[in-house]
Amino acid sequence: MTADLPVPLTDLRRRAPIARNLIQAVLTELLGPVELKYDFYREWNGCWKVRVTIVGANTGKLDFTLLDTPAGGMLAMPRPLPERWRVQTGIAATDGSRWSLDAAGQLVRFTPPT
Repeated sequence: MTADLPVPLTDLRRRAPIARNLIQAVLTELLGPVELKYDFYREWNGCWKVRVTIVGANTGKLDFTLLDTPAGGMLAMPRPLPERWRVQTGIAATDGSRWSLDAAGQLVRFTPPT
């Protein structure tokens, strides 16, 4: 991993509300208004993840990996990342940057399609 890529978020103290708001904003942008339930948990490597249950008209579950961006923002990357989101919109971070995964599954800055 290089310094210009997000790194796993390992310290969630005082940042859970930011993560909830970010996930709400990401899913509202991609799906429209949604009601969410959050389950924060820590991976074996210390990285924080969030399992989100979407309730209401749209229902389902989605996991997010929480990352710190190089500019000091937070990124909540859905796993797995739906293909349409990967190639058409990317995922917004709190610092305004957008991120996606390349064809090999590596994290990259999002480049809008031309």
